[in-house]
Amino acid sequence: MSDSTNQEAVLASQIQTLVELSEDDLFRKLGIQVKQAEEADAAQLEAAQANGAFAEPAEIEMGLGKDLRAFGARWWAEIEPKLYNLLCSSESSERSQILAQLPAAKGGTATAVVGGDSGNAAADNIATALAPLLIGLLPFNLPIIASVGATIAAKMILSSGLKTTCDMWQESIEAREAAKAKTEAKPAE
Repeated sequence: MSDSTNQEAVLASQIQTLVELSEDDLFRKLGIQVKQAEEADAAQLEAAQANGAFAEPAEIEMGLGKDLRAFGARWWAEIEPKLYNLLCSSESSERSQILAQLPAAKGGTATAVVGGDSGNAAADNIATALAPLLIGLLPFNLPIIASVGATIAAKMILSSGLKTTCDMWQESIEAREAAKAKTEAKPAE
């Protein structure tokens, strides 16, 4: 089995588990995996995950307690613009390739991409197509982080449709940029 085939199998396996989780649980899972990557040897985690490891640490709260979900949501803010650029930006050279790949290659339908199908199978199809694209775009080259991000995105797309999801992502990105500009413009006290 080639490395890319193995990675695709690992991603597909992770996503099958992740699509069953709620959005809150997905953000918490994202927080756990990023925190684990920050505190451990990322190369070691990457090697373990490349072989299918999907374990959570024994100290699951990792010093964050209830803030673990919020920590994951903050990391989502890093993933969201990358997904927006891939799926929503008319300037994306990959956009049409990605959208063409979603319905046909993964056994889904065109309605799954635009929001007509709300089942976990459709979320699985979309997330499985997106996850490999995210791996190289994220700070940690870890399949599980890409799998969680892709699953969150897939569930959003199925819940609201691609156009509405793109509009929500754009509003969210613009709001963060405006808040950042406002913070940077404040004079030091």
